[in-house]
Amino acid sequence: MAQETVARDSFMQRARELAEHGRYTAAPNPLVGAIVVRDGAVVGEGWHAHSGGDHAEVRAIESSGPAAQGAELYVTLEPCNHHGKTPPCTDAILRAGVKRIVAGHLDPNPKMRGRSIDLLREAGVEVEVLDDDFFEKQNEQFSHFMRTGRPFVHVKLATTLDGRIAASDGESRWVTGEAARCRAHLLRAEAGAVLVGAGTARIDDPLLTPRGLPEDPPPITRVVLDPGLTLRVDGQLARTAYTHPVIVFRGEDVEPGRADRLRALGIEVVSTPFAGGELDLIFVLEELGRRGIRGVLVEGGGKTAGRFVGRGLADKLTLFYAPKLLGAEGVPLMGALKAAGMDEAFRFHVEAVEKIGEDVILTLYPLKPKEDLVYRAD
Repeated sequence: MAQETVARDSFMQRARELAEHGRYTAAPNPLVGAIVVRDGAVVGEGWHAHSGGDHAEVRAIESSGPAAQGAELYVTLEPCNHHGKTPPCTDAILRAGVKRIVAGHLDPNPKMRGRSIDLLREAGVEVEVLDDDFFEKQNEQFSHFMRTGRPFVHVKLATTLDGRIAASDGESRWVTGEAARCRAHLLRAEAGAVLVGAGTARIDDPLLTPRGLPEDPPPITRVVLDPGLTLRVDGQLARTAYTHPVIVFRGEDVEPGRADRLRALGIEVVSTPFAGGELDLIFVLEELGRRGIRGVLVEGGGKTAGRFVGRGLADKLTLFYAPKLLGAEGVPLMGALKAAGMDEAFRFHVEAVEKIGEDVILTLYPLKPKEDLVYRAD
């Protein structure tokens, strides 16, 4: 039995590794890997690479050919049993004659959770479900969205050693080196949506798309929090709105002609209520969730990032530290945060520390009560 457990864990680990191949291309779908095992040897492998493309199970079965008959399938996620952009994976499994399945995790989708397992068992397939916590971490955006209906909020900032994200004149290019900037482009591709405040959009005129990657990710949605609707009609965001979506959340009392001009450029403009004198971030996240956006990378500026952290809405932080000092006149990392004393300080768990080029990347998760892993019922 111990040997069987070791073999099972080894095969599942390989499936997890395969799932990572879709890290920057599979959105909005989850990362899934699968292998086909016959007589203790791997005979087929697959992963989900693109939305609308074959799922991991199908690719693994096809790569194994006739060897799938009577074999075992190790897959990180419960196979689907519904028609979407592709046929049900359960159909392919049954046609191939797979005799046993080890699934790492039940489907987080409350409409589908456990249904495929029941169907396969009724068809005579032996099924083991591991309830693997690794799937939750590997697919933190997807799982969070399924639990809450809101996108997973990942705050990313580049800062100097003394916590400054820009010089006193607002200049922020470039705080970090090229290697760190390449990593930031990967984070954009992983998130699927990038959010900035009005000041960052106006001063930096950013494009906010992932660039320089070995494979093109799905189109990125660019989001701007702009209560006064100051977005430039001649800026990069406006000029590229038809190829990469742009959503601007504005205040309710804004000159209507301005919104019409932006809409004519292909920009979606959403009237947004205020909460505490600022645009309501809960409203923003719920609206993004209704559009199927499962992850959003908050890139700045410091005030916008601080609002998400201060409201307890940041699910993850990645801070890029450059070996530079700007001094007291520089723009602070999160100017919107306020803590009266050490007891009220915002606290985090350090997940990882990595040196990249001359910079250091710090990955953090907020220390807050763990969410009950109860999936929402739609």
